[in-house]
Amino acid sequence: MTEPKRHHWWPEVQSSQWAGVDGNLTAVRSDGSTFRAPPSKVGVEGELYTRVDPTGTKDRDIERWFSREIETPFSRALTNILPLPDIKRRAYPDRGDPAKRREMQELGFLISDYEERLPVDETDRIAIANYLAAAVVRSPAYLSKLTEWHKSNNSHLGALPVDPDTHRAFALENMLFLYDVYREAIANGAITLMVADCDRELLFSDGGVVAREPWSKRPIPFELYAPLTPKLALNVIPFPPIRGDGLLIFRLNSQGVSRFNRIMVGIARRFVFARSTPPLTFIKKNFGIPAPAPFASRWIDGKLETKYDRSRDRPS
Repeated sequence: MTEPKRHHWWPEVQSSQWAGVDGNLTAVRSDGSTFRAPPSKVGVEGELYTRVDPTGTKDRDIERWFSREIETPFSRALTNILPLPDIKRRAYPDRGDPAKRREMQELGFLISDYEERLPVDETDRIAIANYLAAAVVRSPAYLSKLTEWHKSNNSHLGALPVDPDTHRAFALENMLFLYDVYREAIANGAITLMVADCDRELLFSDGGVVAREPWSKRPIPFELYAPLTPKLALNVIPFPPIRGDGLLIFRLNSQGVSRFNRIMVGIARRFVFARSTPPLTFIKKNFGIPAPAPFASRWIDGKLETKYDRSRDRPS
């Protein structure tokens, strides 16, 4: 049987979007040095989800499951939404709160008098939610965090073996459990599509996706950001589900693109990826440095309130 590709958070149809006309992308290191490579050569870590039993036999069922149940359906969904077909526009009944509109403009969103939605069927929406949940838990950094947690919490139990494969096996099982928790939260949340409507491009990094925790069973204040292409990204925002068909679209100007790039570069471990000429000064300055968190959420009378605190924000 052919082994599945192991693009751990980068299905082939997605990674190919960062390739230039020569079929390569630019990878940027923390010191600003760069190299060109095909997408197939980056974002791959062999045996990442392989379980090893006491006899040394390798179990690759998780890898196959990700390929079959997550990447293949998501690739179909992404192929369907990439052309942004049949965007539906609806005029707002009023122009809304002027203060909120100014705040959105300050954050880098383009403001108009109509709402935009991209129709997606339920199958594609589920595939998107499943992919986003998997993207959170399947990254090497997240898996390392789970493994370290099991080392700290299981090593004192004399009845349990403490070899690395055992801790890794526990972490992989925990990863699958958390995937279900996150999938439910994302599927019931407000999944929006971010469009870079300017001459700047969104960046991607080997940090995968940005997820602000904690997570819980109730509607909770969380945010998840996942670039799909240099012009499109998905965002799960800390609001109750936004009713209506399809994905609600938010358009970004150059300031908005820089803001989201700051978030993505801030979780980079080794590389930042770009299709066009990367902003090297920007990347070097912000590489691996967590972005500011200027948003705060709280529950008041059963409703979720999210506020922007300018004092906690700062330019990149």
